Amino acid sequence: MAKPLEELRKIRFQKLEKIKKLGINPYPARCEKRQTITQALKMMGKKVAVAGRIMSMRGHGGIQFFDLQDESGKIQLVFKKDQLTIQNSQLLTLLDIGDFIDAQGKVFKTDAGEISVAVEDFHLLTKSLRPLPSKWHGLKDIEERYRRRYVDLMMNPQAKEMFEKKNKFWTSAREYMVKNGFLEVETPVLEAIPGGADARPFVTHHWALDTDFYLRISLELHLKRLIVGGYEKVFEIGRVFRNEGMDAEHLQDYTMMEFYWAYADYRDLMDLLEDFYKYLVKETTGGLVTKRKGKKINWGEKWERIDFSKIFKTKTGLDPVKATREELFKKAKSLRLKPEKFMGKGRLLDLVYKRTVRPTIVGPAFLINLPAEISPLSKRDFKNSLITQRLLVIVGGTELGNGFSELNDPIDQQERFEKQQKLREAGDEEAQMYDKDFVEALEYGMPPTAGFGMSERLFALLMDKPMRECVFFPLMRRGR
Repeated sequence: MAKPLEELRKIRFQKLEKIKKLGINPYPARCEKRQTITQALKMMGKKVAVAGRIMSMRGHGGIQFFDLQDESGKIQLVFKKDQLTIQNSQLLTLLDIGDFIDAQGKVFKTDAGEISVAVEDFHLLTKSLRPLPSKWHGLKDIEERYRRRYVDLMMNPQAKEMFEKKNKFWTSAREYMVKNGFLEVETPVLEAIPGGADARPFVTHHWALDTDFYLRISLELHLKRLIVGGYEKVFEIGRVFRNEGMDAEHLQDYTMMEFYWAYADYRDLMDLLEDFYKYLVKETTGGLVTKRKGKKINWGEKWERIDFSKIFKTKTGLDPVKATREELFKKAKSLRLKPEKFMGKGRLLDLVYKRTVRPTIVGPAFLINLPAEISPLSKRDFKNSLITQRLLVIVGGTELGNGFSELNDPIDQQERFEKQQKLREAGDEEAQMYDKDFVEALEYGMPPTAGFGMSERLFALLMDKPMRECVFFPLMRRGR
């Protein structure tokens, strides 16, 4: 019968005191590591110095076998007590699974064919006071895994591998942008007026200025100010914060990338994006075919371009441009979407679209020509002012990117901000605020510009996992 956790911890504390009485520092600063374990595995017959965490222990008489693991891999350590100093022989009996040690000795192959280190000397680096769980991989309490992600990383190699792929994902995005002439920049996280997206912001107080500021909900408006200032290709990879609901596709703080490209429009954007996404997918996964909820997605195919009005009318029977607010409200009610009285036509359009249209698109595809009511920052189409030169990247029924020919008419932008402000005053907390300074920036003149943003939701889709699974430490209710 397994001993209770507190009893196991008590035993480890007792061992800790015994180690100190031996004159051994259980938490030294210096380590004798000279090779990674992966390097040591290739050094047959040579002396090595490795370090890592003890993951298993087993003994046969005067011989002890440990499995030692570092970031690169795992190797067996073989201890023969008659070849150790008296102090090390005593220390050996006080070690536990989870402890960190370094070990020096010659690499050899056992009779069973396992590459091992014949330990001549070793040192305790860290005494672990809490035992590793015996059963962790596949833990049903997912929140427990998120809350103690460090244990998940110790016990679950697949989790570590996924986060290494995530690093490759963002590294590849950065490499692609730089290769295509974009300048990486940084813009403020704290903003006087949040903008660039429909989302409720977080508020914080700046004590020195005695002023409330908002954590940014997008990167857009400051990046476009840089285009006004004379840069022609800029991008940023950074954290954004949205005080909204929690589900498989939404987080409250996450990483996104936005870029802005002067003298280009949304058609240029689509040509670049198709190549960019294919590059990202291949660099991250090693190929161009992935799966999403059991459905195969071939990123290598030519991407379809789907007109928003046509598919919306096919799926709902309503023309999104001509439909009235009342018709859309009624449609939302019939779909059991619980529309709010304060919602304007744009919010209702978005609500109905997300239920009826988006889930049906497997993609990869560009959904284009979205109505002006749901695109407050994008340029109107020259031939039809009721729609905009906007695109959404849709894959597996999920939005994986948003871009458009940027609105650079300051008068039009001011009017759209004023409409958004009225929606806020009517109770829509996600409607955009009036940003006077941004309108003034546009009055100085911004060249025709294409802009685009995507988040780590794309990575989560490539892994076929919820977004929370793909973040080291997702925001959670305060710990127990």
